[in-house]
Amino acid sequence: MTLLRKGDVDFPPLQLRWEAPKAREIDAIVRMSWRRSSYRFAAEYKRQFTARTIEEAADQARRHALTAKLRPLVVVPFLNERALDDLEERSVSGIDLCGNGVVLVPGEWYVRRTGEPNLFRTEGVIKNVYRRSSSIVARLFLARPEFDSVQDALEELRRRGGRVTLPTVSKVCKRLEDDLIIDRNKRGGATRLRLIQPDKLLDRLADNYSPPNIRTRLAGKLREIEPAEFRTRLREWADNTGNQVALTGACSVGAYAVMAREGVEEYYCTDVGGAVRALGGRFQPTERFATVILLETPDDEVYFDRRGDLTASPVQAFLELSTGDKRDQETADQVRSGILY
Repeated sequence: MTLLRKGDVDFPPLQLRWEAPKAREIDAIVRMSWRRSSYRFAAEYKRQFTARTIEEAADQARRHALTAKLRPLVVVPFLNERALDDLEERSVSGIDLCGNGVVLVPGEWYVRRTGEPNLFRTEGVIKNVYRRSSSIVARLFLARPEFDSVQDALEELRRRGGRVTLPTVSKVCKRLEDDLIIDRNKRGGATRLRLIQPDKLLDRLADNYSPPNIRTRLAGKLREIEPAEFRTRLREWADNTGNQVALTGACSVGAYAVMAREGVEEYYCTDVGGAVRALGGRFQPTERFATVILLETPDDEVYFDRRGDLTASPVQAFLELSTGDKRDQETADQVRSGILY
């Protein structure tokens, strides 16, 4: 508010001037001018800039603007592209303190500025809950959409092989709530968690997905052992040693969609050397006519919610296929439908 009063908030080519509001419920009146035209906006200012906060501010700005016969405006420290899109869909203008914004006057003005960096980073939060190990909590809601509490979510997460702490689950749930993906309602002494936008969640996971960090790759072929028994041996080795193992998402697609794939099976595991020693002579390392590839990675998300036969979760299968070629992406759509419906 101080910056607005001092005239230190810029949004070229428009000129901004602060005016004292007559109504107490309006945070500020902002007059915007360009050439010989000017319009007055009822501004709703918020210190936070989560999707939930911006949505609430937009609703408040529209109500106050309607009463005062002004135009609605949201002012927050930072607006990203997605926030600007949401405001534009609501026909509400918005500017931030970094130089980004969108100003709408139907039939007169359309001004949109983007690309300025966020100068107001929030400390003590997870930077990206849709990537790497933090994404496990987000993926959990696609496997089970409702929980009685954060502790209930943690227990379910651990049953599915996740190794995330309670504080991390709590922080991720708070971010998912701010992004309007889950809803948190207090009932009695507990706070229930419920997924409300599964399609949006899956899109966020896909937009932020990055392949696992592969430290070692070893190709080979089986000797005197069938693929089903090979999987059983791998699972027993993992259970007995505390290691992790799972088929890659791409090699698990047969469980979730119709797609013909090559005969080579690829597995993630946390210790390729240990797995090979446990298999003994049943696995022969070779690149020539290989039927199995072992990929060593410590990334927990690829093992989360795998099935008993080592098939990866449908979410992992979807994410891997969605980064592939056109044929993979078409198959990813089948997997997506199975997850959502």
